[in-house]
Amino acid sequence: MSRFSDYLETISRINCLDQGLDQNQAVQWLFHCGMLFSTRDKWWGNFKFRHTAHEGIDITYFRTARDRLNCFDDTVKIPAMDDGQVLNICDDFLGKSLVVEQQAPGAREERIVFVYAHIIPAQEIKTGNIIQKNTCIATVCHTRKNPQLPPHLHFSCFEVGHRIKEKNLNWTLFSDPFKAKPFHPIFL
Repeated sequence: MSRFSDYLETISRINCLDQGLDQNQAVQWLFHCGMLFSTRDKWWGNFKFRHTAHEGIDITYFRTARDRLNCFDDTVKIPAMDDGQVLNICDDFLGKSLVVEQQAPGAREERIVFVYAHIIPAQEIKTGNIIQKNTCIATVCHTRKNPQLPPHLHFSCFEVGHRIKEKNLNWTLFSDPFKAKPFHPIFL
């Protein structure tokens, strides 16, 4: 399984976010506390509180050369964090979510799924496809449905049972802590 920090470097590289940086410099990723796993804080609108704890990490803000603060737009490409199989493509409140089973060696009682949310899947990505690590699988979607939010990737990881049908791997299920156990992507 890939490390989350390596994944951020891949996002930076495939989108050429590191242009203008020296070889010993890297893109600096910035996170409001409301963008982080398990928080109830909001990072948009009134900055008050969410109804439930955040089950992932929101990625959009970064700093490059000359300390300039940037955020994603709807052209940002999303790579696959690891090899996997697309189990479902479902709606979320901003765009689509891509649910991918992480292909890990050995049998497990539960399956590990990565969810790439608030995206537009690449045209060739279909349910059942096998995807390869670092392959572009989507772009970030625009946020016209909620203009208070900048375009961003919401990335989540869940343990779910093998008996759950692929079509049911969606936000209704992921919101149920008895059926889907979220875990912190930073510790991948």
